Amino acid sequence: MIREHLSRRSLTPANLLVGSGILLLALTGCGAESGGTSPTAPEPSASASAEPAADSQLTVVVTAGDGVEPITYELACTNGEPVGESELEDPAAACEVLMAHGDVIMAEPDANVMCTQMYGGPETAVVTGIVDGDEVNATFSRQNGCEIDRWAMFEPVLGTPGGTGTL
Repeated sequence: MIREHLSRRSLTPANLLVGSGILLLALTGCGAESGGTSPTAPEPSASASAEPAADSQLTVVVTAGDGVEPITYELACTNGEPVGESELEDPAAACEVLMAHGDVIMAEPDANVMCTQMYGGPETAVVTGIVDGDEVNATFSRQNGCEIDRWAMFEPVLGTPGGTGTL
């Protein structure tokens, strides 16, 4: 009897979607009675925002394309604030970006991730130095959607492509 019932019903994309949604809702509700936090989630630290950021010192070399002379500039930050002079348009914004996202400056797009095949321009950048005590040697381009997003995240450090910023 069960076999006959199953053979009459087909697994349609709509049925699969509804079932997946119900399962997701059920799993989302698990653990809500204990305050809604996952046992594997890191506890927020009360002193995390009070701790000063480590010093950062970067050399940034940006090239606007083949045959164009590269632009080199330095950026130094202490506790998220610029130290000394920099040729960047807004060194304070660049230091804020490093403080917020400096831990991912070396993370290049995952080779297994599908990126839009959108060309953002010929600009490239090489960033070397130290961020939060970690050595940095990162390259940036605008060759596809993933690289364009990565450039946008660090735009205050790299400059605005198309001639409206440092480039």
